[in-house]
Amino acid sequence: MARKGPIDRLQEGSAPSSGRENTTLPVATRIEAPVGVKLVEKAIETCRLWRDRPSNPAGEPGGLLDFPSDLRPIIIGDLHANLENLVSIIDHGSNREDFEEGRAALVFVGDAMHDDRTGHMKEMATSVEIFNYILRLIVEHPRNVYYIRGNHDTFDERLRKSGIAQGLEFKKALLEAEDADYVAATQGLFDILPMFIIGDGFVITHAGPPRGGLVREELIDIHRYPEKYHQLMWNRVNEYHGTPSPKEYGEKDIRLVLFQLGLPEDTPFIVGHNPLWSDGNQTGVWLNVIGMKNHHIIYSGSGSQAPYFTIEAGSLVVRMAGRQKPEVYNYG
Repeated sequence: MARKGPIDRLQEGSAPSSGRENTTLPVATRIEAPVGVKLVEKAIETCRLWRDRPSNPAGEPGGLLDFPSDLRPIIIGDLHANLENLVSIIDHGSNREDFEEGRAALVFVGDAMHDDRTGHMKEMATSVEIFNYILRLIVEHPRNVYYIRGNHDTFDERLRKSGIAQGLEFKKALLEAEDADYVAATQGLFDILPMFIIGDGFVITHAGPPRGGLVREELIDIHRYPEKYHQLMWNRVNEYHGTPSPKEYGEKDIRLVLFQLGLPEDTPFIVGHNPLWSDGNQTGVWLNVIGMKNHHIIYSGSGSQAPYFTIEAGSLVVRMAGRQKPEVYNYG
């Protein structure tokens, strides 16, 4: 039976005991990871073999992943190069122990790279660092790390933030840190990533549902539907309850997708990508977005309290792995 029910409380965790100085990977189930391009190639192989990932008609891994029912999800929002928050989430509560012992899985909503802070958007050292960290997680824990593609998981020069071509800058940084073979393999990794996760009582995609919905078969064979593929990475919520533009989605689109997937209409629908106007990004979570029951946006990057969703006692809850640092004002 699917777990149902809205998030009934906003849980705030205690301040983490470790930060950037402790970026040790979980070790108990670790598999020795290769380095360089071999690491990326091994990550691709792992992503292709993720269990509960249906193949498309050509026999290739599809765009849908059915989250294993025997694992507790630790759902992490856009990190945008904040490795400290990722480590804080892994170290929060029983997460590390459950992860190492195979009881829990990390689920990345996409956009782990590309610092989004003003003044740092062109800096790519932290993006290279977190990318390699996640690659090692995927390779060393092949049965309990999942990553769906976000709009920043690209080298496309058309991807720009505040005028900065972050995809192209990331490509340049990887060429400098590694080589052309590494960059080519990374593009292959981006292309093989799933686009949508269906779990026991939740669904996840990076940006939002496509206009007009989609069925399970379309998700599995998503590369045959480039417009819907694009919308899953780029759509934004229509915040004004008017008629959505072609680049926006509304509650009707959410309910239609759930209906077409044969899921209860109140199934929690989790996305990242969207701005968090509700709280000025004080926490990183927007629950029941503009009145849409069980539609939630999560951002786990800089300025947030390192939030993540998980399942407890059969219900979806949100936890905070860190506390926001107090602001200091100078009135001099």
